[in-house]
Order: sequence, then C-alpha cells, then structure tokens
Amino acid sequence: MRTKEQYMNEMHRIGRLGAVGAVILMLALPTIMAVAFDAFPGVGPIFVSAAGLLAVFIPIAISEVVSFTPVLGSSIYLTLITGNVMNLKLPTALNAMEITNVEQGTEKGDIISGIAIATSSIVTIIVIAASVVLMTPLKPLLSAPAVQTATHYILPALFGGLSLGALGSNVGGGIQIKGRLKAAIIPAILVSVAYFISPFLVTALQGVFILIAIPMIYYSAKYLYKKGQIVVILPSDEVNETKVEKAQ
Repeated sequence: MRTKEQYMNEMHRIGRLGAVGAVILMLALPTIMAVAFDAFPGVGPIFVSAAGLLAVFIPIAISEVVSFTPVLGSSIYLTLITGNVMNLKLPTALNAMEITNVEQGTEKGDIISGIAIATSSIVTIIVIAASVVLMTPLKPLLSAPAVQTATHYILPALFGGLSLGALGSNVGGGIQIKGRLKAAIIPAILVSVAYFISPFLVTALQGVFILIAIPMIYYSAKYLYKKGQIVVILPSDEVNETKVEKAQ
C-alpha cells in the first residue's frame, strides 16, 4: 500500500514528465514540418512575431499556476497540459469537490480533483474524436439556426452556474466562510476603474491584473478576518450567532 508521501511524489514525477513530453510534442510537429518543407523562418522572426502574444500570455500563465494550483493540487499538471482551464477543467474540479463535500487544498480534495480532471480529459478526447467522425453527417443539424443560437448561451450558463456556487459560504468539508466575498471588493473596484479608463489595457494585460489582484485579495481577507468581518466556521465549532450575523 502506498503512503500519502509516495502518492504525492509519484503524481509530481509523472506530472513533470508529462509536462516536458507535452512541450516536446507540441514543438516537434511544427519544427519537423518547417525543416521538411524548408520553411523555417529563423529564431529572430519567430520571437518578433510572438512578442505581442508573449506579453499577454506569460503573465496569464504565471497567474494561472499561482491561483489554480492551491485549488487543483497535483492535477494542475494534467489541467495545464490538456488546457481549457477556465471553461472546463476548473468548473469540473470545483463541482466535484462540492458534490463530494470535500474541502479545497486538502489531500482528499487533491484526489477528487485528480479524478474529475482525468475524467473530464477522457470525455473531451472521446467527444472530439466523435465530432471529427460525425462532423460531415451532422453538418446540417449543427448549421441549423436554433443550434447556432443555443451555442451563444453555453459559456454564460457555465460561468453563471460557477458564479452562483462561488457566492455561497460553503467551501466543502463542512467548512463555511461567512463574508468571504468582501475580500474581493477592492480588486473589483480596481479592475472596474481600469476597464473604464482603458478596456484595451485590461484585456491586453489581464494576466498582470490577476497577479496584482491575488495579493490584494489575500491581504484584504486577512485584514477582514482579524476584524471579524470574515468568519470561518468549522464543523465542530459552536458558532456565536451575533458574530455570524455581523459578518453577513
């Protein structure tokens, strides 16, 4: 039987090997094609063309690792390799932990998140494979006006459901955090003011704004917790009703 330490070490080892292998495979295909067809543009033009994208995606990538790893645990490797984090992987993991009443950032949460992410990845591969095979036969159906209209509501419905879950005080494992959304007030005001001044700036530097917002939320939550505006209720606690009502 494996110990917890052995399980975590193996997950990190496999995750690192998988991440390195994925990067090699992703870079190998265009490199082989460029060499085979004698169409390699050179390192200089590649970096010049990619400079704008790198300026946007490097801060986003850093912010995703910093913000998602405490929630997803060791499954962050598979999550980042397979992609579609915000639209699919993160909601899947959060929903699985909420259904099983498991707290985020715990060993149980790590396991549940891993199972959810792995299942989501397998289902995604099956759906993509089926879509490739059935794309031509189903083209009349997918081109129908009703279907085209319905596709515009998929992401709003997904994020709407995720937002409703985030508004609640239950974070899993029987733990409740009353008034936790108060910590997001200052970052929300900052982003709103910045977007009002320059929507393009916020869109182009969204990763930078996320990195700025993370410590702001942390210190805001810490300050409000000390002031009694945010209350953490453990399953075994005998909660003072006056304290809870004050936080609400």
